[in-house]
Amino acid sequence: MSRAPLWSREEKDFLERLVGDVPFVELLQALRKEGKRRKWPPRTDKAVAVKLADLGLRASARQGALLTTGGAAELLGCPAARIDGWLRRKRIRTILEPRWVGAVRYIERSAWRRLARERPQILGGFTADALFLLLEDRDLAEAVAAAYPRPIHDWRVRCVETGRIYSSCGAAAEAHHVSQACISLAIRQRRPVAALGLTFEALRHAAHPPQPLPFRNRAA
Repeated sequence: MSRAPLWSREEKDFLERLVGDVPFVELLQALRKEGKRRKWPPRTDKAVAVKLADLGLRASARQGALLTTGGAAELLGCPAARIDGWLRRKRIRTILEPRWVGAVRYIERSAWRRLARERPQILGGFTADALFLLLEDRDLAEAVAAAYPRPIHDWRVRCVETGRIYSSCGAAAEAHHVSQACISLAIRQRRPVAALGLTFEALRHAAHPPQPLPFRNRAA
């Protein structure tokens, strides 16, 4: 069986320019179109994926006009599951308008800016720098970060007697060797946890009402 031709420097340079800016399927299309024009050897999908791995390149978008949901999560510094949760909400999905390419969802960066203007509280809790990486609009990023410094759902709890803050009821329960239900029930009933003699309170905030942000009417 004959071996596939070695990759030329021009082919590898072309891949490097595309990766991060376009979905993998579109990268393949662009490579084949350019390869036909420049008479490069034909490459299979697997061969392209292997070459990307060899070059240490990621076959997903996290730069440019299109972002994968995973790429957006990387920029924000949050689990991809959080963005998946947002997309399960019809109102947010309508704003972001994700589109599927194979098994991957892509979202226009302009749609993220639209979300920041119409539902900025969704992006609460992220730093201005992280939001800037996502939105590519410094003023908008700083406005959202200033208006919504905490996430829309804050699951932290505080021990009234010690002042210590835990990331969740589960974290507080683990620290004190009791069940999560024991602490959450005591919070709801506004009483101390009998086994501990300690009182806990939720720091959870209700969703903030939308705040006026700059450039709200500017084109995304």
